[in-house]
Amino acid sequence: MIACQLSLYPLGTPAYTPVIKEALAVLEQCGVEIEVNAMGTIIRGEEEAVWRAARQLFQVAAGRGEAVLVMTVSNRCGCKVANKKAPARGS
Repeated sequence: MIACQLSLYPLGTPAYTPVIKEALAVLEQCGVEIEVNAMGTIIRGEEEAVWRAARQLFQVAAGRGEAVLVMTVSNRCGCKVANKKAPARGS
């Protein structure tokens, strides 16, 4: 599992909200967990599904005009970790 935080910036249009909403709608079809917040969107899932979702989101926005997509990808931060115990200190 990996997590990816995405921030999409449609350029050159005062009506950026429809572009972002259209791009986010694509994520719902990608088989990833989606968490939308004020500064971006976090997607989680199997590695190939996350990469595919990010690519499709960008392609939708780029198809509507110029766009910038900022991504942070992690296989730890933002991922759900099965009850792993940290090693005891001093051992």
